[in-house]
Amino acid sequence: MRHIFLILIIPSLLYCQQKPKESPSEGFEKDLKYFKEYFHIPGMAAIITQNGKVTYENYFGYADLKTKRRVDSTTIFPIASVTKAFATILLMQFVESGDLDLDDPINNYLDDRTLSDSIKIKHILSHTSEGVPGSFFNYSGRFFLLTKVIEKVGGKPLNSLLKDNILKPQGLHHTFPIVDQSILDSLADNLAKPYYYYGEIEDGHYDIGISTASGIASTVRDLATFDNGITSGELISSKNKNKMFSPFNTSYGNSPYGLGIFSQEFLGKQLIWGYGQEDCFSSLLLKVPENDITLILLANNNLMSDPARLINGDITYSLFALSFLKHFLFDLPKNLEIHNWDRTQELDLTFYNNGFQSFYRQELLANALAASFIGHADNAEFTQSKELVTQALKHFPNHKDYENQTLMKLLTTLSIDAGYREFDEAIEQLGKRSLEVYKFDPYINVYLGFHYNNLQEKEKALIYFKNVVDANNFQPFWYTIEALDFLGDYYKQKDPRLARSYFQRVVDIGWNMSGKLDKANRELDKL
Repeated sequence: MRHIFLILIIPSLLYCQQKPKESPSEGFEKDLKYFKEYFHIPGMAAIITQNGKVTYENYFGYADLKTKRRVDSTTIFPIASVTKAFATILLMQFVESGDLDLDDPINNYLDDRTLSDSIKIKHILSHTSEGVPGSFFNYSGRFFLLTKVIEKVGGKPLNSLLKDNILKPQGLHHTFPIVDQSILDSLADNLAKPYYYYGEIEDGHYDIGISTASGIASTVRDLATFDNGITSGELISSKNKNKMFSPFNTSYGNSPYGLGIFSQEFLGKQLIWGYGQEDCFSSLLLKVPENDITLILLANNNLMSDPARLINGDITYSLFALSFLKHFLFDLPKNLEIHNWDRTQELDLTFYNNGFQSFYRQELLANALAASFIGHADNAEFTQSKELVTQALKHFPNHKDYENQTLMKLLTTLSIDAGYREFDEAIEQLGKRSLEVYKFDPYINVYLGFHYNNLQEKEKALIYFKNVVDANNFQPFWYTIEALDFLGDYYKQKDPRLARSYFQRVVDIGWNMSGKLDKANRELDKL
């Protein structure tokens, strides 16, 4: 496999290897083609609009590998969590009509009032409903509960309200809520086929069902029209658009999320973005309001989103996003492009004293993160990732300025999965510093738990896995299963009754993640 694509600028070569100037579209397209191959994406659609007009549009690869049907402007992709933006528009329309108050408890709209009345609609909408409501951002599966709110206020099923309030008024004739199999059957001639990649490209599956969290399928052209409807004020007022786009203020500062969409600042630009990730599809909508420019990408495997850990709220770990920003937003040098990076080559940071150091840092880390993901299928990529992280930590030692859950994920992957123990000190330093801000951060806790368990320091691992399990008001997620599984194993000999209670909680959650449900049932039979 070729090494991951990394664009570095070498001062000594700028004066002797000048290339003809390429347009932003040419440079971006070159990157897209490379990323498509690197991430083994069968088919991909791309569109960029500025000031309401299409400035770039292209289609790559196959919607169906078996029939060789190519992706084109009519190809429909499931957009997964980008559906959240559609749902948020419906909710904001109800706010404007006076039929809904985002400060209402979510319980007012649920059939069973199992959540605290302190959890408001705005907390679900901003992913701040967990822990102490409104205190911090944690991307939560509770977003689907807003389906009940919309249907109760609107008096119709969600799919009908989407059609009446957004799809028909905006002329989105190629956008469909995936209500059931019959919808997929009716779209078969234009629907992108789903694919997995686990070392080889394999046929995948569709997720069926519509909720406020996921379930719409669309084309890039329709999504561009939808985006323009938000920007122009056709769908919601400017006041409510600004509320939607503004970072939600929490007890721990501004979160990277507004209402139904991410909101993040990078190099002085506000980035508004949403992503979708299912097992076999991925999507990205990234807009920069100041420049009135929007990128929309759709793909028929999950690797446009999954490697970048976008769930953590930092778009600057996406190579697709960085390429777009580099070519269309920031005046960055592009004279030398290196596809096969010389691993012994050192960055000359004297050249980077132009205000864009954090861009180059993120370019290193985003490439490293992607390589660490692909490393599970190609071990050589782990080596590439290690080299990139080493350079990033060396040249940008001010970890506190950029440490986050994604960096912890990258370091623990290299230490545990690839065996690069030189990152252990950084893992412990960054992890413990992060928990000083919020003790119950589930990602940081579970990464530290994995780290110490890998070192066979079970007593230390216990502290962090217990933090995950003992935290109040959290929706079960993969980290919950991992923590419960560790605790069950830990207490099997020490306290069988306690071990049984942990394995029973895995069974109650009911997810057979990595076979842990089957394991829990076996352990319960023994205990």
